[in-house]
Amino acid sequence: MKVQAFILAFALAGTSVYAQELTFAMGSCAELSDHESELIFTQIEAKKPDFFFWLGDNTYYTNGEWNDSIRMAENWRRRHASPPLAQMMQSTSQRAIWDDHDFGPNDADSTYALKGVSAKIFSSVFKETPFSLAEFGDLRWQERRGSVLIIGIDDRTHRGPVGTQVLGIGQLDWISEVLKAHHDAPLVFVAIGSQVLNLYESFENMARYPDERLELLKRCAEFPGQVVFLTGDRHHGEIEEVTFQGKRFIEVCSSPLTSKVFAPSSLEASANTTIRGNPVNQKHFTVIKVSKKKLDIEYCTSKGETIVNASYDL
Repeated sequence: MKVQAFILAFALAGTSVYAQELTFAMGSCAELSDHESELIFTQIEAKKPDFFFWLGDNTYYTNGEWNDSIRMAENWRRRHASPPLAQMMQSTSQRAIWDDHDFGPNDADSTYALKGVSAKIFSSVFKETPFSLAEFGDLRWQERRGSVLIIGIDDRTHRGPVGTQVLGIGQLDWISEVLKAHHDAPLVFVAIGSQVLNLYESFENMARYPDERLELLKRCAEFPGQVVFLTGDRHHGEIEEVTFQGKRFIEVCSSPLTSKVFAPSSLEASANTTIRGNPVNQKHFTVIKVSKKKLDIEYCTSKGETIVNASYDL
């Protein structure tokens, strides 16, 4: 198998010694599929990550389910009854954000009538994720693991029509507060269902919400350390890089786990100037490892074989 490999070096402003190594696996778009596709979860478990990070579309509600809370809950039970997934869920700690298909209807936004019910169901499924649903009324969360900060963003509860907002001013202000409170962290992972850095206005990328995208980048640019966005949704994987206000941003998009693969269109492929390397046009998961001096990104096939290795010196 041919493996992409590239090394990208950069200096972190205000770098401090990492207190510990951190390794986690991640992915998105996990529609219940055939048994062979489900075996990807066995390979994830075999990597022995500190936790698995679900990046949205972690199940798929059907038209008859997303307007019925009982059937929504049944969907999750059916999804997690898959033996390889059930075993991985039992042996490995879980963290999660959501996107449209595990929130409600396809491309659902803040007008979805059952969004509050859906949030309660989702938070009950991923109990280890430190949501503050009662405080904020959405599924944002934060966690500090040693010297690494992790922020999970809710990209559905406050989403409006294209061109308006995805996150909302309240969530943007909260992101600023969290980044300020953890200014000593040399690295932050910001997880969101929609791609951030890709400038091609495709599907639900934040490029279709240019004002809020710019505001998010401005606020993240004030953080002294390195910012890495973790995204899903696109049914192909890719690494993006952008320099904004003199600060380098990185994005790791991981999709799909078990759902269908959709490669970027020829138009997007020619227009996307932020991508590094080639897209991953097959089912996969991604392993992220943070050590004292390096950030390693490994895209893996459903059988656990390496597709892409990318390393950033810290």
